[in-house]
Amino acid sequence: MKYIKLIFILLFFSSCSTNKSVIGLYGKCGNEYLDCTQIELKSDKTFEYFIFMDVGGGTVVKGNWEQISTDSIKLNTFEQPKNPSTTYSGKINPDRIENIKITIRDLELPLAAAFIVVNDQNAGKAANVNGIAELETQKIKTITYHYLGQKETIEIDNPNYNEIEIIVRDLDLNAVPRFLTDKIMVLNNGKLFFNDGYSLKRTNLKNKQWK
Repeated sequence: MKYIKLIFILLFFSSCSTNKSVIGLYGKCGNEYLDCTQIELKSDKTFEYFIFMDVGGGTVVKGNWEQISTDSIKLNTFEQPKNPSTTYSGKINPDRIENIKITIRDLELPLAAAFIVVNDQNAGKAANVNGIAELETQKIKTITYHYLGQKETIEIDNPNYNEIEIIVRDLDLNAVPRFLTDKIMVLNNGKLFFNDGYSLKRTNLKNKQWK
């Protein structure tokens, strides 16, 4: 029984030690910076993500963080997308021959001018003001849309569908991210690494650039 208690105590202090090593401010900005990115991981498992751009000023995004391994954390902002994933519905119209009709929109509006490509073809077509594009093909496997720098490929489970409506996930089109969902960051040698290789080095809390 004493050994079991000892194990629990060691695990508890090990967990505290791990969290303590993660808590702090990451990202140091110079005095005459034109852009600045910092993240503060707080002891109450919340974070503040500060991004400053010379044109748009400073923005702070807030949320919760969770340590998922000894060297990784997961971030979720308090604000989450209403529609987190893209869905579609399809049907077979016997009167439609040699082409397919694709309608693309989000929860509120059509995605006018979204560029649609089917089956990984080189050529595609832009959706009209109603979010509709008609493309010549008989069988469909995938649909890829490009919209304001965003790209996503949807796999279609029935190749005979010739009329398909796509409702895209909430797109975060802002220069500063409005929400983070299960954002994984890796901690190594006092740096937090984004999945694109960009990193923020740990710094003293006195270097915090916002209140």
